[in-house]
Amino acid sequence: MYISKLEINNFRCYEDVDIEFNEGLNIIIGENNCGKTTIMRALEYIFNRSRVSTPDTNDFNKELVNKALEIGEQPPEITIIATLKSSSSDKLEDKAVVASWLTKLETPWEATLTYKFFLPESDIKEYKEEIKSIKKSQKNYIQKRWNIFEKYLKKYVSRIYGGNSESKNKVESEYLNKFHCELLDALRDVESKMFTGKNALLKEVLGYFKDSHIEIEDGDEFSEEDKKKLIEKEKKDRKKEFDEYADKIVKNISKRVGNNDVLDFAEKTGASIGGIPTLGGNLEENDVLSVLKLMIKNKTGIEVPIINNGMGYNNLIYISLLLSKFKMITSDEYGENAKVFPILLVEEPEAHLHPALQYNFLKFLKDEVSNQKISRQIFITTHSTHITAAVGLDQIICMERDESGNTTARYPGKVFSDSDKEDIKSKKYVERYLDATKSTMLFAKSVLFGEGLAEQILLPVLAEQVDRSFDKNHVAMVRVDGVTFKHFIKLFGAGIKKHNLKYALTKRVACINDSDPQKIIKEKEEGKTRRWKKCWPFEIDLDTEHYDYKAFSGTIKNLLEDVKECKNVNVFYNITEKGKTLEYDIALENYDSDDFFNDKIEIMDFQELNKSSWKKEEKVKAKKAASYLNYAQDTKGEAAFELAEKIRSEEINIKLPNHIQKAFNWVCYMDDEEVKEDE
Repeated sequence: MYISKLEINNFRCYEDVDIEFNEGLNIIIGENNCGKTTIMRALEYIFNRSRVSTPDTNDFNKELVNKALEIGEQPPEITIIATLKSSSSDKLEDKAVVASWLTKLETPWEATLTYKFFLPESDIKEYKEEIKSIKKSQKNYIQKRWNIFEKYLKKYVSRIYGGNSESKNKVESEYLNKFHCELLDALRDVESKMFTGKNALLKEVLGYFKDSHIEIEDGDEFSEEDKKKLIEKEKKDRKKEFDEYADKIVKNISKRVGNNDVLDFAEKTGASIGGIPTLGGNLEENDVLSVLKLMIKNKTGIEVPIINNGMGYNNLIYISLLLSKFKMITSDEYGENAKVFPILLVEEPEAHLHPALQYNFLKFLKDEVSNQKISRQIFITTHSTHITAAVGLDQIICMERDESGNTTARYPGKVFSDSDKEDIKSKKYVERYLDATKSTMLFAKSVLFGEGLAEQILLPVLAEQVDRSFDKNHVAMVRVDGVTFKHFIKLFGAGIKKHNLKYALTKRVACINDSDPQKIIKEKEEGKTRRWKKCWPFEIDLDTEHYDYKAFSGTIKNLLEDVKECKNVNVFYNITEKGKTLEYDIALENYDSDDFFNDKIEIMDFQELNKSSWKKEEKVKAKKAASYLNYAQDTKGEAAFELAEKIRSEEINIKLPNHIQKAFNWVCYMDDEEVKEDE
């Protein structure tokens, strides 16, 4: 059993949204204010009601409330629906707990819990009359109706219904209490919660695991029943030993206190007439547990209180205590009071954890939830690329706000079809290479893919120069190989099955590609394989007797085919048939710049260019562009670094190739219409 779906209506930033969850681990990501925390609170309103407060006006979606107040019919209400679904890992008691909530009986069965915060039927008539008494012709009528809504909010009630919500079948607390939900919010003070045994969590855990390590050696002479009896005997012996020591301690301290001195005034005031006061008492095991403190022992053997330990490590220790508590409350020792479905909610676990710890933490949680020994389902919100890099695509849920401001849930792992060989290959490739750098694409507002080191170095700097800052516009610059564009763009809806489009990310994507003109020999040489080879753009159609030519690489042709029905992914390349690579195209646009062509760059002669039918000015440009490309290739990236530094220090002003400027406009949402480079 697992929570398979959450529907949220009129709650905080959500007007109406459906979110599908995975069995086990769920990583919820998205930009700020996209509603990640709202999802956690929505889960708590059903599964952790003791922790959340009654909703107020700020918990309603302002847009929906305004619409409701404008119409003036039904009072606004908050609705949260959780769907529970059976799975292969179901336990015997799962269906028994949700039996009265079932909405689908056949396997896999489904059960529904609905939280509602609403105005009771008995108050609705009076509410409507007051709302409609404020005419639309009145000044600030919406605000006046808001005031009436706020007045009636104190009459609102909350209910949780099981099964079909229309039947209004109230959930019995006995069954709802079988779920246990713990939240670790982003702003947490865990030290105060676990410093000493006086804290309820630590004391509970210590008490439960007391004597839990007693073991009886295996042997043919002991049956399981015999072992249980021996363990119980050992526990009783330990308790008896403790009681003997405890009695001595109480007697010792009573003797040292000096009973007569302390209570002397009782006789003088006459209080002893009602009986002579004395000191007494017992020292219980729980009293001693309250004295215990969590300490941290370093390699030298020195012990320090946990409050002096690092905050990140303390967060991990606190989570381990919570999981220990989960193990405790789900154990058979609790009998009918045992919990059936523990849920862990963690907000921003990257707080105070360095990348390596984040990775280890996620790996532990993945193993934990897959084994389902303790927590049945875990929900994590994060802004950390290290955390998304540590999990597979299937665990990631991306809350994405579209250009109209509506937020929807997207599922990167589901865009790939399980039955398509190419999709399976693409998914494996993306998961393999979705490291902490490349996973920035999941968090950004838009993505720009470039296929080389020069693109990675120069494009962010060039964008800054033309007031298209990647940082300010939340653009992720991701370097991919030319032939692997096709794998990554599937995440954004390009080249996938139509029925999977609903899962794809809708943010804008620009693919900047080199033209990379090519030629292939017509006559196959004996013992050799015919292959397309790179050539200069001025070589095109130079020797049609012996070669076939193409002005653009096959990668561009394939990408254009993949994105032709995808509105948010565009391919940008030099469509003039005179381009080659980024370095070549930039040099072509800046051929007359003395700042660009310095003394380091040797202007060379090219035999193919001399034979070309290009115009004189085109040849001059191409000669300098080809010379710069040769220089850049020889320096293996040094030329790109050098140019980037000049741009940063404003020593040079670069004129951008047209397709580069268009790509920047596209990812920065600074154009008014769709851009397709092949049009």
